[in-house]
Amino acid sequence: MGFSISAISAISAISAVSLMSVVRQNVKAFTLLAVLTSASGFIGIQNAYADTASSVVMSAETASAEASVDTATGLAAQVSAQALALVGSWQLVSGRYLNEKHEWVDYQNLNLSAIKVISARHFSFSTMKNVDGVSQFWAAGSGTYQATATEYTERPELNSFGAAKGAEFVFSYAIKGKELHTQRVENGELKEVEVWQRFD
Repeated sequence: MGFSISAISAISAISAVSLMSVVRQNVKAFTLLAVLTSASGFIGIQNAYADTASSVVMSAETASAEASVDTATGLAAQVSAQALALVGSWQLVSGRYLNEKHEWVDYQNLNLSAIKVISARHFSFSTMKNVDGVSQFWAAGSGTYQATATEYTERPELNSFGAAKGAEFVFSYAIKGKELHTQRVENGELKEVEVWQRFD
């Protein structure tokens, strides 16, 4: 059986159309695959960038925190973990002191409230007295300090209570949970007992 030229041409035309249709479908599929792959790749790159950026930020924050401690203390290695535990903001909970008549005066009876802020090298505190619902200034001081695992020594540079330049106030201390317990002994005599609570 033979085919005429026109029949062969017709079949060739149909085959060409079918082939073009298949090619077009495959091109669409390949294009879609390429787009999805690119999108997936882009998302992967974005995620990798985000992870890297996050890692860099965290490293920078850690380095910054370490640098601030080093700068603030001069020699961070010389600051004990116990001394660093003092750093923060503290609110007075209770206390009492021995007055010039050798009588113990309770802070609660004086309606005293106070805040003390301790950094890596400096301290600052302000104390107010409540009189008939009105806050009145009681005392304030700021300066440098040194600490060991059991002792905390304040050296006021500015104060409202007449401490001479170079004066030192030595406290024994203990941190119990969120509380800072201090005692000050002067010339072998207990002069002051305080309890502070961390509030930062």
